[in-house]
Amino acid sequence: MAAVSRQEFFRQLSRGCVLPTAQQGLEQVWQLLLICLGCRVLWRLGLPPWIKHLSSIAGGFYCLHHFFQLQTVWVLLLSLMCYIVLFLCRHSQNKGVFLSVTILIYLLMGEMHMVDTVSWHKMRGAQMIVAMKAISLGFDLDQATVPAMPSPVEFMGYIYFVGTVIFGPWISFGSYLQAMESKRMGLSFHLAAVLLSLGFITYIEHVLRKRLAAIFSACILSKRCPATCSHQNKSNFLVCLINLIFGLLSVFYLTYLGSFFDIDVEEEVEEEGYGMTFTLQKWQELSWAGHWVTFALWVFYRLLG
Repeated sequence: MAAVSRQEFFRQLSRGCVLPTAQQGLEQVWQLLLICLGCRVLWRLGLPPWIKHLSSIAGGFYCLHHFFQLQTVWVLLLSLMCYIVLFLCRHSQNKGVFLSVTILIYLLMGEMHMVDTVSWHKMRGAQMIVAMKAISLGFDLDQATVPAMPSPVEFMGYIYFVGTVIFGPWISFGSYLQAMESKRMGLSFHLAAVLLSLGFITYIEHVLRKRLAAIFSACILSKRCPATCSHQNKSNFLVCLINLIFGLLSVFYLTYLGSFFDIDVEEEVEEEGYGMTFTLQKWQELSWAGHWVTFALWVFYRLLG
């Protein structure tokens, strides 16, 4: 059998493994991601909490049915059983223990073929997520981490939370409530502006160094040249001078862009970031020096042909 070339191997790997796997994965999760996005948008509208919980239940049910079809009934049975046990033990200080024993018995019965093996193994992951959520809630109630018994809508919203109901991970009841509150979302204009500017700066420096390296046949690329490179000028005065100039430019850019990060401001303000007005005003105070230098370097690069 003739040896397969490396190029042919990667082509076969891409066609026979990578692309089909990516396509199948996308077909499986695109609806889940879309529903997560829909719930996220809905929760930011300031609706009453019970509507948010109902939307979580509806989204979770839809995703469970999409992945497990009629076998969803076994997940529903487990969640109903958990809430019934939790309700009956609401005055006990051992809710977590009672729930653990009940869920263990249920899972053992499932493993002993109460449900057909194929169906049980298919939805085992979702069952375990429900079990971990219910048990953690029971112990949180025992320890007063959760101060009051959740209502049926709150409990089911937590159990069927669309963000975790299929693939997990497990989250606590408190984390679920925080997600329902949908706190305002690094969206920092000044941070985005700094990163975008840094991207342009590094790109222009890269192409300019590459052009100058070709013109002078010098080791002045962004990355250190290997010892076997074809450049004629490797460490003479010209190479040192150009690298020194670009080094000073880097210090200038870091100072220019770093001027936004004020160590005297409050930590909360620093984490949330500054608004567009502050960012533009700060750059205006600096006469847009960094951007003008970047523009000048780009013009110089274009003039070099």
